[in-house]
Amino acid sequence: MLIEQALTTELIATTGITSLVGKRIYYLQAPQNVTKPYIVIEKLDSPEISTHDGPSGLASPRFSFSAYAATYSEAKTISAALKTALDGYNSTMGGTGGLAIDIPQRDDEWDNYDVELKLYEVISEYTIWYKE
Repeated sequence: MLIEQALTTELIATTGITSLVGKRIYYLQAPQNVTKPYIVIEKLDSPEISTHDGPSGLASPRFSFSAYAATYSEAKTISAALKTALDGYNSTMGGTGGLAIDIPQRDDEWDNYDVELKLYEVISEYTIWYKE
Protein backbone atom coordinates (compact mmCIF):
# COMPACT_ATOMS: atom_id res chain seq x y z
CA MET A 1 0.00 0.00 0.00
CA LEU A 2 1.23 3.48 -0.80
CA ILE A 3 1.64 5.94 2.06
CA GLU A 4 -0.79 8.29 0.29
CA GLN A 5 -3.47 5.58 0.29
CA ALA A 6 -2.80 4.76 3.94
CA LEU A 7 -3.10 8.43 4.95
CA THR A 8 -6.34 8.93 3.05
CA THR A 9 -7.86 5.73 4.44
CA GLU A 10 -6.88 6.70 7.98
CA LEU A 11 -8.13 10.27 7.79
CA ILE A 12 -11.46 9.23 6.25
CA ALA A 13 -11.85 6.67 9.07
CA THR A 14 -11.25 9.39 11.70
CA THR A 15 -14.53 10.85 12.95
CA GLY A 16 -12.83 14.05 14.10
CA ILE A 17 -11.81 14.71 10.49
CA THR A 18 -14.90 13.52 8.63
CA SER A 19 -17.20 15.48 10.95
CA LEU A 20 -15.47 18.62 9.60
CA VAL A 21 -14.62 17.85 5.95
CA GLY A 22 -16.49 14.66 5.13
CA LYS A 23 -14.46 12.69 2.58
CA ARG A 24 -13.13 15.87 0.90
CA ILE A 25 -9.45 15.01 1.16
CA TYR A 26 -7.45 15.51 -2.04
CA TYR A 27 -3.87 15.23 -3.28
CA LEU A 28 -2.13 18.21 -4.88
CA GLN A 29 -5.32 20.16 -5.63
CA ALA A 30 -9.03 20.06 -5.00
CA PRO A 31 -11.53 19.91 -7.86
CA GLN A 32 -13.08 23.17 -9.01
CA ASN A 33 -16.23 24.23 -7.18
CA VAL A 34 -15.65 21.68 -4.41
CA THR A 35 -17.77 22.03 -1.28
CA LYS A 36 -15.91 23.73 1.54
CA PRO A 37 -14.18 22.97 3.86
CA TYR A 38 -11.63 20.46 2.59
CA ILE A 39 -8.04 19.24 2.96
CA VAL A 40 -5.33 19.11 0.31
CA ILE A 41 -2.28 16.89 0.90
CA GLU A 42 1.04 17.23 -0.88
CA LYS A 43 4.18 15.13 -0.49
CA LEU A 44 7.04 17.59 -0.15
CA ASP A 45 9.96 15.19 -0.12
CA SER A 46 10.74 11.53 0.37
CA PRO A 47 14.32 10.91 1.39
CA GLU A 48 15.62 7.36 1.16
CA ILE A 49 17.09 5.96 4.34
CA SER A 50 20.10 3.73 3.76
CA THR A 51 22.66 2.03 5.95
CA HIS A 52 26.16 0.75 5.22
CA ASP A 53 24.46 -2.56 4.36
CA GLY A 54 22.09 -0.97 1.81
CA PRO A 55 18.46 0.10 1.96
CA SER A 56 17.01 0.15 5.48
CA GLY A 57 13.37 -0.36 4.50
CA LEU A 58 12.46 2.82 6.39
CA ALA A 59 10.92 5.85 4.75
CA SER A 60 10.37 9.35 6.14
CA PRO A 61 8.41 11.46 3.66
CA ARG A 62 7.31 14.95 4.63
CA PHE A 63 3.74 15.96 3.85
CA SER A 64 1.91 19.27 3.78
CA PHE A 65 -1.73 19.23 4.90
CA SER A 66 -3.66 22.37 3.89
CA ALA A 67 -6.98 22.90 5.63
CA TYR A 68 -9.15 25.23 3.52
CA ALA A 69 -12.27 26.87 4.94
CA ALA A 70 -14.49 29.93 4.65
CA THR A 71 -13.43 31.17 8.10
CA TYR A 72 -10.11 31.29 9.90
CA SER A 73 -11.62 29.58 12.93
CA GLU A 74 -12.89 26.67 10.85
CA ALA A 75 -9.49 26.19 9.16
CA LYS A 76 -7.79 26.19 12.59
CA THR A 77 -10.30 23.63 13.88
CA ILE A 78 -9.54 21.30 10.95
CA SER A 79 -5.81 21.70 11.55
CA ALA A 80 -6.31 20.85 15.24
CA ALA A 81 -8.26 17.72 14.23
CA LEU A 82 -5.38 16.68 11.95
CA LYS A 83 -2.97 17.14 14.85
CA THR A 84 -5.17 14.98 17.09
CA ALA A 85 -5.38 12.28 14.39
CA LEU A 86 -1.66 12.21 13.58
CA ASP A 87 0.30 13.20 16.71
CA GLY A 88 1.44 10.13 18.58
CA TYR A 89 0.05 7.71 15.97
CA ASN A 90 1.95 4.44 16.36
CA SER A 91 0.07 1.65 14.64
CA THR A 92 -0.81 0.24 11.22
CA MET A 93 -2.28 2.97 9.05
CA GLY A 94 -4.65 2.14 6.24
CA GLY A 95 -6.27 -1.02 7.60
CA THR A 96 -5.50 -4.50 6.27
CA GLY A 97 -2.33 -4.40 4.20
CA GLY A 98 -1.52 -0.98 5.62
CA LEU A 99 1.78 0.49 6.74
CA ALA A 100 3.40 0.36 10.17
CA ILE A 101 3.64 4.03 11.16
CA ASP A 102 6.07 5.20 13.82
CA ILE A 103 4.82 8.45 15.36
CA PRO A 104 4.36 11.23 12.80
CA GLN A 105 6.09 14.45 13.79
CA ARG A 106 4.58 17.86 13.12
CA ASP A 107 7.43 19.98 11.80
CA ASP A 108 5.65 23.29 11.26
CA GLU A 109 2.32 25.08 10.95
CA TRP A 110 1.39 28.45 9.47
CA ASP A 111 -1.64 30.43 8.40
CA ASN A 112 -2.51 31.85 5.00
CA TYR A 113 -5.35 33.53 3.16
CA ASP A 114 -5.69 32.40 -0.44
CA VAL A 115 -6.79 35.53 -2.29
CA GLU A 116 -7.63 33.65 -5.48
CA LEU A 117 -9.82 31.06 -3.73
CA LYS A 118 -11.03 33.54 -1.10
CA LEU A 119 -10.45 30.91 1.57
CA TYR A 120 -8.49 30.70 4.80
CA GLU A 121 -5.78 28.07 4.84
CA VAL A 122 -3.86 26.51 7.72
CA ILE A 123 -0.88 24.50 6.54
CA SER A 124 0.72 21.79 8.69
CA GLU A 125 3.84 19.85 7.75
CA TYR A 126 4.44 16.37 9.09
CA THR A 127 7.29 13.88 8.72
CA ILE A 128 5.87 10.37 8.77
CA TRP A 129 8.23 7.46 9.44
CA TYR A 130 7.14 4.04 8.26
CA LYS A 131 8.43 0.65 7.19
CA GLU A 132 8.19 0.14 3.42
